[in-house]
Amino acid sequence: MTKDISLKAACADSFYYPQEWKPSRGSLDHFQRKRGFEHHFGKERTKNLSKGVLLIRFEMPFTVQCVRCGLYIHQGTRYNADKKKVGMYFSTPLYEFSMHCGNIVSPENSANGRAHCNQRLVIRTDPKNDDYELAEGLRRKVETWDNKDSETLELVDPETRRRMQADPMFRVEKTVRDMQQERNHKERLSDLQDLQAEREDTYGWNCVLRKAHRTRRKEEQRQEEEERRRGKPNFGVPLAPACEEDSLQAKSVEYKTDHDKMEVSVRRSSLMAQPVLEQGFHKKATRVAALVAKRKRLQQSSRMERCRKRVS
Repeated sequence: MTKDISLKAACADSFYYPQEWKPSRGSLDHFQRKRGFEHHFGKERTKNLSKGVLLIRFEMPFTVQCVRCGLYIHQGTRYNADKKKVGMYFSTPLYEFSMHCGNIVSPENSANGRAHCNQRLVIRTDPKNDDYELAEGLRRKVETWDNKDSETLELVDPETRRRMQADPMFRVEKTVRDMQQERNHKERLSDLQDLQAEREDTYGWNCVLRKAHRTRRKEEQRQEEEERRRGKPNFGVPLAPACEEDSLQAKSVEYKTDHDKMEVSVRRSSLMAQPVLEQGFHKKATRVAALVAKRKRLQQSSRMERCRKRVS
C-alpha cells in the first residue's frame, strides 16, 4: 500500500521513469504526452484511444438545459467528456463531446433507473457558424442580453469580417473602438486590483472589526447596567440616549413654584390632622398638625430638589 502511494506521488512529481522509456526516444515529457498521460485522469484518459475517443475536461460554452431533468447547466460548468473527431469542414476538423448529466433525480426520471439523471449530452463544434451544435440531450437557454451588456469579448461575425476587408475606414474605426474598450477595461481592472490590495490585509481588517464590536458591546452592557440600577421607568416608551444638547436645553428651563397651592395643601393637611370631637387634646393635636405640616413641606422640597437634579 505504501509503495503504491509513493509510486503515485513520484509519478505526479514527474520523477517516475517507466520501463518503456529510453533516452533515445526523446524527453520524458514528450514520451508521456505521446502516451496521453495526464495527472487528473491517469490511464482512464486513453482507455478508448483505439476507438478514437480521448477523455478530456470540457467546459460548457454557454448556458444550456437538460431535456430529461430540466436542470440548467450554466456557462463554465466542467465535465469529464469523451472527445471524438466526427468529420471535417474544409480543413477544420469537427469534434464531438459526449458526457452525462449528473443531477440527482428519482429513479423514475433517470435514464437508467439510478440516482442520477445520466442523460447523454452531446455537443459538436460548428466552425461554419462560429458556434456549437447541441446534438443530443440539450437545449440552449434563450437569453435576451448580448455580449455588450455582459461586458465580455465578442467574436467578429462573418458580415463584419467581410465589411472590414472591403472598407478600410470601417476597419480603422473598429480597431480604434476596440483599443478604447481595451483601455477602459485595463483601467477598470487596475481599479479592482487597487481595491483588492487595500483589502488584502484580512487580519488587520478583522482586528478593526472585532475592536469596534467589543466597544459597542461594552457600551450596550453599560447602558443596560444603568437602566437596571435606575429601575423600570414610569412609562412604557423607550427613552433615547442622553446627549449634551438635551442637557443644555434642560438646564435653560426654569420652573416656577406655585406657593399658593403649597399653602393650601399644608393647611388642609393640618386640618386633617386635628381631632374632631376630643377638645382635651387640643394642644397635642396642634403640635401634631404642626409636625404634619412641616413634614409636608420637607417632602415637597425634597421632591422639587430631585426634579432639579434629574433635569440637570
